[in-house]
This record gives sequence, C-alpha cells and structure tokens, in this order.
Amino acid sequence: MLTELLKLSLMLTELLKLSLMLTELLRLSLILTELLKLSLIDTELLKLSLILTELLKLSLMTY
Repeated sequence: MLTELLKLSLMLTELLKLSLMLTELLRLSLILTELLKLSLIDTELLKLSLILTELLKLSLMTY
C-alpha cells in the first residue's frame, strides 16, 4: 500500500513539474505575442516613414 502511495506521489510530482513547464511556456508565448505586436507597430511606423520621405521629395520638387 505504501509503495503504491509513493508511486502515486511521484507521478503527481511529475505532473506538477510538467504543469509548471507548461505555465512557463504559456508565459513565453505571451511575451512572444507582445513582441510580434511591437514588430507590427514598427512595420507601420516604417511605412509611415516611407510615405513621409516621398512627401518630402515631392515637396522639394515643387521648389
């Protein structure tokens, strides 16, 4: 009986370790999602910068 309880306890410990790993992976996934959002914002800023550059070129051509 005690051996069975010890085995179950070890299995529970392993499951808890796996649960902690999963929690960490989810946390890292959330960080990655935030980084991807920032990357999209950066891309939009670069597009706006290109538009501004084109507008400045046009402005210079009118002078």
